[in-house]
Amino acid sequence: MTDAKALLRNKPTQRFRKSLPSCDASKMTSEQKARYMAFADPTKPDVKTMLAAALMKERKALDNQQREVENKNLIGVLKASEARNRLRNSRLQYQHLRAQEINFLISFQRNAKGAVRLEVFLPPRRNIAKLSDCMDTIQRSRIEEILEDESALIMLPSWVIKHLQENQAQRTTTL
Repeated sequence: MTDAKALLRNKPTQRFRKSLPSCDASKMTSEQKARYMAFADPTKPDVKTMLAAALMKERKALDNQQREVENKNLIGVLKASEARNRLRNSRLQYQHLRAQEINFLISFQRNAKGAVRLEVFLPPRRNIAKLSDCMDTIQRSRIEEILEDESALIMLPSWVIKHLQENQAQRTTTL
């Protein structure tokens, strides 16, 4: 007897699957059919369409979320580049105004020696590439002596004049 009960338990049964007999279906109203079918298992094509619809909704939701994330990322990158450009523009504007002020101060010096001195100690533009010092200590002391001379009787050698002209040309091209 226990074997018979075990066999009955292992036998697959359709507990909720009820087929509507044709005679009963014709007697039922549409409300009764709807109530009856609400608790019945759906057919295979119905299940497939429901699962496909659910998958499509999930995919659309994921696609929309991915698009939103990508758009937010892109907006962040654009805002960062705009901020960098604003900083760069303000830095360039400051450097330009500073160079204008220094050039103005240099141009209103009473004599050329004062202008050269001011230009040496206060260059209008900072050179990004630092120029190497081409003068040795003797040449430097000679130039300092010339700059300190009030009477302007000391003549400048041609190489110093050429060097000063090159520096002036470089500064004007960088402006």
